Formats: sequence, structure tokens, C-alpha cells
Amino acid sequence: MESISLRLGTRDVLGALDSIRRYCGLGWSGGPSETWAYRYFDLVPSESPDEVTPVDVLAAAALHPGLSRNDLGFFVDRAHDLSMWLKEVPVDLALAEADDELLAHLNSLTDFDGASFTLLTKVMHRKRPQLVVMLDRHIIDWYRPVTGERSAKPAWSPILRSMRADVTDAEQSLAAIADALRSEMETPPSAIRMIDIAIWMGAQK
Repeated sequence: MESISLRLGTRDVLGALDSIRRYCGLGWSGGPSETWAYRYFDLVPSESPDEVTPVDVLAAAALHPGLSRNDLGFFVDRAHDLSMWLKEVPVDLALAEADDELLAHLNSLTDFDGASFTLLTKVMHRKRPQLVVMLDRHIIDWYRPVTGERSAKPAWSPILRSMRADVTDAEQSLAAIADALRSEMETPPSAIRMIDIAIWMGAQK
């Protein structure tokens, strides 16, 4: 199995390609194909790019441990506001290409209250998979030496900036991983999703 590693947040993620292959249900060095949340989150089509639908929320539940009644109500009550926020975010732009003005808009996602912020980033990632980073404990902890932050909302802005730098610096490695996956899947995960998977799977056994 080809070995490709990533340098992320000043540290190396070893065996990134193998970890991503494993998560995506492809053959990997440790055994036969496996089923992870990729099938229930990444492969579930998202509908209108500017509208958060029940499918987006339910797919995000594959990555998020439990949806509260407040979470469910938030995505109904704030549907219009979330749609207006999405209309200001380009559909096809990658995080590496985001300027500071767009980054400031992404930062404004923290203005939304009423639902778990980590859940919100997962739902919005489905609408803009190349731009909206998914926050979870593994990402917050990995980037803590860079950000100094332990909780989601305070970590959001510095993680966006750090990951923007990482996808630029690791462009060749990420492209090599995508090329290796493309022979077995129609559309590989976005660069920021591959980073998320590689860090998370690095802690799995």
C-alpha cells in the first residue's frame, strides 16, 4: 500500500492515504474493506446548495453523537438565516483559495446560537465541502498546539486559518491522495475532508 503522509498543524499524520482508504470502504493495509460513516455522510447526496434540509441534518448525525430537540428545532427555526449565510459562500471555491474577506464570513458562523456548534459545522460542510471545516474534538485537539483553544467556537477562527495554510502547504500530498483514490471512486473527498478523516482515523485501531 502506497504511503503518503501529511504535515498538519506542525505535526505529521502518518499513513494518511491508507487511513482515508480504510474510512472510505476501500482496501487497505490492515485487512478487507470496512464500513465507516463515509457511506452515511459523504455518499448521501445533498440537495439545494443554499438550503439546509432534513437529509443534511440526519446525515450529520452519522458523525455526531446524538441530536437534541434544540438541535432539531434550530435547523427548522433558523432555516432562512442559514440559507442567507450560505448564499454568501461560493459553491466551488476551496479553502486554500479563500481570501480574508471570505474567511471573515466563515468566521461569522459562530454568530448562530441554539444548536451544537460542532453539529452546525458538519451540516454546513455538506453544503460547502471544500470550504467549511468540520469541528470535532479530534480536530480541536490536534490543532490546539497552534490555536491554544480547547472549545469549539473560540477554536473556529484560528483553525480555519491554520487549515487554510495546511491545504496550501500540503497541496502536492493531498493531490497525490486524491489521484490514488480516483481510480476506485468517482469523486474523492475534498482536501479538508481528507484532512479530517486522516486525523480522526489516526486515533482508531
